[in-house]
Amino acid sequence: MRGGALIALTLFATPAGAEGFDACFARSIAHFEMEFARTGVARTVEDFALVTRDRVHHCGSLAIVACDRGDAPQACQRALAADQRALTARVLGSLPVPAEVPAPDLLPGLYPQLWDVAHGTSAGDDCAGADEPVAAWCDTHEARLKLTEAVALWQVARLMGVSGPALELGWVADAMPFRPVARPEGEEGQ
Repeated sequence: MRGGALIALTLFATPAGAEGFDACFARSIAHFEMEFARTGVARTVEDFALVTRDRVHHCGSLAIVACDRGDAPQACQRALAADQRALTARVLGSLPVPAEVPAPDLLPGLYPQLWDVAHGTSAGDDCAGADEPVAAWCDTHEARLKLTEAVALWQVARLMGVSGPALELGWVADAMPFRPVARPEGEEGQ
């Protein structure tokens, strides 16, 4: 597990952190698409177990750490937050409004409720009164949370059959950012 964390941190060693976030985000979306390819449109409530905010949240965390390790952490975090807010707007803008989505037999209120969460705002400015390092982190953290909500809404829409793949919607650049894992030498056809 430690080796995986070191590899992940290496991926985010760029000064701005943005390139690492984009690649990680694309991989998180590709993971969902691979899982969706196995299940297709949800036929049971259990199929909605594919919905997760964890991968996107993890990508945001790694990008914040990459910013912390750069020359201008707060500026990097502010730029990352702006990029994540713009990405959130693209994700949300690609989804149908609840009135256009027929209520499914499975979990009929899920999409409208997640729509409200993803489009909602917090009860107040959680970052108010913080000094600049904490305020920059807080702003980036809030942007990351809103992005995870938008992606969860898209995942539900995908499972309901009312949204297409992220690549077709235009908010992820690579449909399959994975490289095949080579078999160890000597293992043929196993």
